[in-house]
Amino acid sequence: MPYELTFSQRYRYDSRLEGITIPVVLRAGAETIDLLAKIDSGASDCLFERDYAEALSLPIEDGVRKTFTTANSRFEAYGHELSIAVLSIEVTSIVYFFADPGITRNVLGRRGWLDRICFGLVDYDRTAYLDAYDR
Repeated sequence: MPYELTFSQRYRYDSRLEGITIPVVLRAGAETIDLLAKIDSGASDCLFERDYAEALSLPIEDGVRKTFTTANSRFEAYGHELSIAVLSIEVTSIVYFFADPGITRNVLGRRGWLDRICFGLVDYDRTAYLDAYDR
């Protein structure tokens, strides 16, 4: 028996960029910032550049400190609650900002984003499909 999925949003991503890159809007209070982030199902959390926290007027070190460990590195980040909007789907979650201003990567991970949406991917067509989880 075949399964059928429906999504309210579709996004054709640029295959010339590394990873699956998608536009994101972060909102903290009245402050917003537009950026590009990678969808990463292997990332435990959402992580963003320190400069974006500063642009949102967040007191970075007042956030929840967390140490992340990868296969080849270890780094610190600070968590803050804010809104993430992707293709008009907005969720509120704890996201982390790198303590090190030299790290210039933005990642939409499992906790805080993927666990709040329905997500489909047809990489052959360079197309991501999204919908709110509470539909």
